Amino acid sequence: MKQHRVNLKSGTLWLLLLLISNLFFAFVMWLIAPEAFGSIIVMIVLFTIIIIIVGYWINHKKQKKQMEALQSFFTSPDEESKQILLATFDNFWHPIIQCASTQMREQVEIIKDKQLELQNYQEFIEAWTHEIKTPLSLATLVLDNHKDDMSPYVYKRMEHVRYVINSDIEKILYYARLHADHVDYRFKKIILTDCVNECLEDFRGIIDEKDVNLQLNLIPLQIVNDKKVLIFMISQILSNAFKYTPSEKAVINITSWRDTQDNSRIHLAIRDNGRGVPPEDMPFLLDKGFTGNHPDRQNATGMGLYFVKKYGDALSIEVNIRSVSTDCKGFEIELIFPEVV
Repeated sequence: MKQHRVNLKSGTLWLLLLLISNLFFAFVMWLIAPEAFGSIIVMIVLFTIIIIIVGYWINHKKQKKQMEALQSFFTSPDEESKQILLATFDNFWHPIIQCASTQMREQVEIIKDKQLELQNYQEFIEAWTHEIKTPLSLATLVLDNHKDDMSPYVYKRMEHVRYVINSDIEKILYYARLHADHVDYRFKKIILTDCVNECLEDFRGIIDEKDVNLQLNLIPLQIVNDKKVLIFMISQILSNAFKYTPSEKAVINITSWRDTQDNSRIHLAIRDNGRGVPPEDMPFLLDKGFTGNHPDRQNATGMGLYFVKKYGDALSIEVNIRSVSTDCKGFEIELIFPEVV
């Protein structure tokens, strides 16, 4: 309908000229042969209507062909589509089409070069990430074999450093996995408590060093999910919780339960007693790279909770975040799993 209105609007001038021309000839006929004016004017009107309909149909077909050629050219501005476009437009438009074609093909080549550079860079980063795991595994082995040769403090610090490096490498791999064309998830029945305890082992050094009051209210609930990815998600939440707890009297509470009022869905809540998150930052906390205005988060990458949200969507895990109302401090993030049938 819109196309029809455009066609009528563009042809208004020609219709007006045709009408004036017909009126002029009708006036001439009335002067020359007034007795035959009635029959001739009918023929002129019928002929004009036929001319308008045929002209409109031809113009409509031409514009439709031009639109198809333009769409094909914009989709793939190669030589073939350019020749088709030139054939559908008058010579007046050919220089403009030639210029547009040249510029678009240059831009396409630039984009292809940039995409190739980006792909090469991604492949290099992914290859490096896999290679760096070998010396990291060696460092882990050395640490385990020489644990008794080091003081407990040094060993815990070294263990924490090893964990941080390994965690950063995992982030790179999981980021690449997010953008993979095909991702395999291994869903199976797992005990949620086992996943949490496995994560906490990696934080044992920082728990002891910060003397964190770890409050566990976990019950053995069974869920169906990809254990490895879920552990990565929980470790990102725990990493945030440990990072933003106060240096003294730090408390982290981890609770799980089955909500019979919520279709028996299973909940896992991790809460810290840190400074919390400003209300204005809450809507953006799961966005990629968001760090907000909180002074404690200025050195953060803003990727941890982004991963939690993205993989939560992929694994059908609902992610809820909220500031804790107790003493107006703290932050809580909750994972909600569907019921296992």
